This record gives sequence, C-alpha cells and structure tokens, in this order.
Amino acid sequence: MSPTLARLWCIPDRPPSNPGCFIIPSYALVNGTTPTAPTRAQIDLAIAWRRRFPGAVLIMSTGDNQRLGVTNAWVMADYARARGVPRPYLIQEDNSLNTFENLLYSRRLVQRLGLSQPTLVTLDLYTRRAVATAEKMGWDDVRWLSVYSHGQPAYGRKWLQTHSRGTILVYEVLAMALSKVAGWA
Repeated sequence: MSPTLARLWCIPDRPPSNPGCFIIPSYALVNGTTPTAPTRAQIDLAIAWRRRFPGAVLIMSTGDNQRLGVTNAWVMADYARARGVPRPYLIQEDNSLNTFENLLYSRRLVQRLGLSQPTLVTLDLYTRRAVATAEKMGWDDVRWLSVYSHGQPAYGRKWLQTHSRGTILVYEVLAMALSKVAGWA
C-alpha cells in the first residue's frame, strides 16, 4: 500500500487535555485469547496515555462479533490487565457488534458514569470513520488518538479485512461509504 494513499486517508490526532476515559473499539481478534496487532497497538497506546492520566479508565468496546464464544472486550481487558492496568480501571462494553454500536454503547457508559473528555483510541486507518460516526451521533468536543499498525489476519470472516494495511484501507473506505448510506457517519 502506498504511504501517500494512507496519509491522504488518515486524519491528524486531536489529543485530550484531561481525559476521564479512553474508548478502544476492537479492530479484531486472532483467536479467543489474542487481539490482532492493530487492536494490541490501540490498547498499548491507551495504556501509555493512561500513565499520563492515571485516573482515566479504559473502555474496551466490542462484543462477540467474530463468534469466538468470548467478547473482544474481555480479551482486550485481559491483555491490558497483563500489562499492569488495574481491574477497577477497565470497563468492558461487550454488547456492540459494529462501530455505530461501539460508540453508542460506550457513550452511554461515559454519560452514566459521568466520565469527562472521552477519547477514542483507534487504528489510524479507522479513525476517520470512528470520528465521523461520533460527530454524527452528537458527541461534544470529540477527542481522539490514532496509532499505526501493520495488519494481521483475524479469525473468521474478518481474516481478509485485517490481513494487511492495504486490505484494512480498502475495508475502511468501503465501510465509510456504507456508513454514510446508513446515516451513521
């Protein structure tokens, strides 16, 4: 994939100044215990930012959208726990099956818990669609951080979607178009 093409698609970060939480929508899982490289990169970035803001919680967002018998949120939280994030600072939003639901259900958690300045933590190629969806939902003062990652094949039907940077970009362009048709972005 051309770096120029990726640069044209990606949008610059809008970092938080005082985040109460970081929302990490799962990109995918390799299997029932391992997040893909893009999802691990998202979690690692959120953990790095949480070190700067130790009171912030991490909201791991995605249900069992790959039919693995375990939610992505659980696998992501387990990964973060293994990297030192205390359990009370991990929240699992485990009902969502797509980006729209990730942001809808995570926003409800943010509102219910009274968390300030929610910040999306996304794969750079996915950021444009996630931010457009959040803005369409009416999120105030959307903040986001994005991370570069190589692709990695995921379990099941997500195998090709996450296979490489090129397939991720093609997927995201198509998903953005479908999101606009559906009225989500």
